[in-house]
Amino acid sequence: MVEFEVVLRGYDRFTVDALVQAVEAAAGDQRQIAAAIKEVTPLPVVMRGYDRAQVDAWLTRCQTGNRGAGPDQEPNAEPVEFSIVLRGYRVAETDALLATVQAALVSGDAARRNEAVHMITEARLPIGFRGYDRGQVDRCLERVADQLRAL
Repeated sequence: MVEFEVVLRGYDRFTVDALVQAVEAAAGDQRQIAAAIKEVTPLPVVMRGYDRAQVDAWLTRCQTGNRGAGPDQEPNAEPVEFSIVLRGYRVAETDALLATVQAALVSGDAARRNEAVHMITEARLPIGFRGYDRGQVDRCLERVADQLRAL
């Protein structure tokens, strides 16, 4: 089951939970997943809900048919796991960047891949009190940028 952080001004938890269940029930059928997403979008924003950047990143992964893979892996590989440390890259923004890069990596569009390389080189990820290990994320992004350039 997918877990999202609860924040002020986030997506409605009930709606997102129902969407997660529908996507998991689709068992990888992209038509059913697209229909489930289209049925509930745009997602309603409430006072206390799921972090919008995390949900948006998850939706991007669902739409590319790659719900679990990280940005530097093949679509069916194990997801990248970053250590959570004090003073690391904020999780939501990092996940959103990685989801966008992953979508470009699996696409066949050269322009989209070039844009992803540009996003990686220009990215200035915010640092939070607790976040992803900066060294791990930086190394991962370097590997992905090299892969995108090679394609």
